[in-house]
Amino acid sequence: VVGMTRSQWRSEGKLRSLGVPDSFEEFALAIHVYTLQEPSIYEVVNKVMFSPDRRVQGGGISEALRACVPYIRFLDEALRRLPERFIHVGRVYRGVKWVFPSPERHDPVAYFKAGATILWYEFKSTSTNSEVMSRPYFCGHQAG
Repeated sequence: VVGMTRSQWRSEGKLRSLGVPDSFEEFALAIHVYTLQEPSIYEVVNKVMFSPDRRVQGGGISEALRACVPYIRFLDEALRRLPERFIHVGRVYRGVKWVFPSPERHDPVAYFKAGATILWYEFKSTSTNSEVMSRPYFCGHQAG
Protein backbone atom coordinates (compact mmCIF):
# COMPACT_ATOMS: atom_id res chain seq x y z
CA VAL A 1 0.00 0.00 0.00
CA VAL A 2 2.71 2.47 1.00
CA GLY A 3 4.89 1.68 -2.02
CA MET A 4 2.01 2.15 -4.48
CA THR A 5 0.93 5.39 -2.80
CA ARG A 6 4.50 6.72 -2.76
CA SER A 7 4.93 5.95 -6.49
CA GLN A 8 1.60 7.53 -7.39
CA TRP A 9 2.30 10.65 -5.32
CA ARG A 10 5.73 11.04 -6.92
CA SER A 11 4.45 10.60 -10.48
CA GLU A 12 1.60 13.06 -9.88
CA GLY A 13 3.69 15.57 -7.89
CA LYS A 14 1.05 15.26 -5.16
CA LEU A 15 3.01 16.79 -2.29
CA ARG A 16 4.22 19.73 -4.36
CA SER A 17 0.64 20.36 -5.56
CA LEU A 18 -0.34 20.70 -1.89
CA GLY A 19 2.56 23.04 -1.22
CA VAL A 20 4.32 20.43 0.91
CA PRO A 21 8.04 19.79 0.37
CA ASP A 22 9.14 16.39 -0.91
CA SER A 23 11.08 15.99 2.35
CA PHE A 24 7.69 15.59 4.12
CA GLU A 25 6.90 12.41 2.13
CA GLU A 26 7.51 9.90 4.95
CA PHE A 27 5.38 11.95 7.36
CA ALA A 28 2.61 12.31 4.77
CA LEU A 29 2.63 8.55 4.21
CA ALA A 30 2.35 7.90 7.96
CA ILE A 31 -0.70 10.17 8.14
CA HIS A 32 -2.20 8.62 5.00
CA VAL A 33 -1.74 5.06 6.28
CA TYR A 34 -3.51 5.99 9.52
CA THR A 35 -6.60 7.09 7.56
CA LEU A 36 -6.95 3.92 5.48
CA GLN A 37 -10.02 1.75 5.96
CA GLU A 38 -8.22 -1.35 4.62
CA PRO A 39 -5.93 -2.23 6.20
CA SER A 40 -7.39 -0.52 9.26
CA ILE A 41 -4.21 0.63 10.97
CA TYR A 42 -6.07 3.18 13.11
CA GLU A 43 -8.27 0.44 14.60
CA VAL A 44 -5.28 -1.68 15.60
CA VAL A 45 -3.30 1.24 17.02
CA ASN A 46 -6.25 2.76 18.92
CA LYS A 47 -7.32 -0.61 20.31
CA VAL A 48 -3.84 -1.16 21.72
CA MET A 49 -3.56 2.41 23.04
CA PHE A 50 -6.98 2.22 24.73
CA SER A 51 -6.62 -1.31 26.08
CA PRO A 52 -6.74 -1.60 29.88
CA ASP A 53 -3.84 -4.05 29.43
CA ARG A 54 -1.55 -1.42 27.90
CA ARG A 55 0.35 -1.19 31.20
CA VAL A 56 2.03 -4.15 32.82
CA GLN A 57 3.02 -4.75 36.39
CA GLY A 58 6.08 -2.77 37.37
CA GLY A 59 5.16 0.27 35.28
CA GLY A 60 6.10 -1.03 31.83
CA ILE A 61 3.97 -1.21 28.73
CA SER A 62 2.46 -4.24 27.03
CA GLU A 63 4.21 -5.97 24.14
CA ALA A 64 1.36 -4.93 21.84
CA LEU A 65 1.81 -1.27 22.77
CA ARG A 66 5.60 -1.55 22.54
CA ALA A 67 5.18 -2.84 18.96
CA CYS A 68 3.06 0.23 18.07
CA VAL A 69 5.22 2.87 19.79
CA PRO A 70 7.59 3.59 16.86
CA TYR A 71 4.63 4.23 14.53
CA ILE A 72 2.74 6.24 17.18
CA ARG A 73 5.79 8.46 17.76
CA PHE A 74 6.39 8.91 14.05
CA LEU A 75 2.72 9.74 13.41
CA ASP A 76 2.74 12.20 16.31
CA GLU A 77 5.85 13.88 14.89
CA ALA A 78 4.23 13.99 11.43
CA LEU A 79 1.18 15.75 12.88
CA ARG A 80 3.38 18.19 14.81
CA ARG A 81 5.32 19.08 11.65
CA LEU A 82 2.29 19.69 9.45
CA PRO A 83 2.48 23.07 7.74
CA GLU A 84 0.45 25.63 9.67
CA ARG A 85 -2.20 25.97 6.95
CA PHE A 86 -3.23 22.33 7.58
CA ILE A 87 -3.82 22.90 11.30
CA HIS A 88 -7.36 23.81 12.32
CA VAL A 89 -7.70 26.43 15.03
CA GLY A 90 -11.19 26.65 16.42
CA ARG A 91 -14.03 24.53 17.70
CA VAL A 92 -14.22 20.86 16.86
CA TYR A 93 -16.76 18.25 17.92
CA ARG A 94 -15.96 14.81 19.21
CA GLY A 95 -18.34 11.86 19.13
CA VAL A 96 -18.33 9.64 22.20
CA LYS A 97 -19.92 6.19 21.93
CA TRP A 98 -20.59 5.75 25.63
CA VAL A 99 -22.70 7.64 28.14
CA PHE A 100 -21.74 9.53 31.32
CA PRO A 101 -22.13 8.39 34.03
CA SER A 102 -24.96 6.04 32.95
CA PRO A 103 -27.70 5.95 30.27
CA GLU A 104 -30.21 7.19 32.86
CA ARG A 105 -28.06 10.13 34.00
CA HIS A 106 -26.26 10.91 30.72
CA ASP A 107 -24.76 14.41 31.06
CA PRO A 108 -21.74 15.08 28.83
CA VAL A 109 -21.92 18.83 29.53
CA ALA A 110 -21.30 18.17 33.23
CA TYR A 111 -18.58 15.62 32.49
CA PHE A 112 -16.71 17.65 29.85
CA LYS A 113 -16.27 21.18 31.19
CA ALA A 114 -15.91 24.03 28.68
CA GLY A 115 -12.28 25.07 28.32
CA ALA A 116 -10.94 21.97 30.08
CA THR A 117 -8.06 20.03 28.61
CA ILE A 118 -8.97 16.41 27.98
CA LEU A 119 -6.29 13.81 27.34
CA TRP A 120 -7.31 10.73 25.39
CA TYR A 121 -5.25 7.56 25.42
CA GLU A 122 -5.71 7.10 21.69
CA PHE A 123 -6.09 9.27 18.62
CA LYS A 124 -9.62 10.62 18.22
CA SER A 125 -11.58 11.76 15.21
CA THR A 126 -13.20 15.16 15.35
CA SER A 127 -15.30 17.28 13.04
CA THR A 128 -15.92 20.97 12.56
CA ASN A 129 -19.53 20.04 11.73
CA SER A 130 -21.68 19.46 14.83
CA GLU A 131 -24.27 17.55 12.76
CA VAL A 132 -21.81 14.67 12.45
CA MET A 133 -22.42 14.00 16.14
CA SER A 134 -26.04 13.05 15.47
CA ARG A 135 -25.08 10.12 13.25
CA PRO A 136 -25.52 6.83 15.15
CA TYR A 137 -22.37 5.23 13.73
CA PHE A 138 -20.30 8.18 14.93
CA CYS A 139 -21.70 8.75 18.40
CA GLY A 140 -23.53 5.57 19.24
CA HIS A 141 -26.06 5.88 22.08
CA GLN A 142 -28.35 8.87 21.98
CA ALA A 143 -29.49 10.03 25.42
CA GLY A 144 -33.17 10.56 26.10
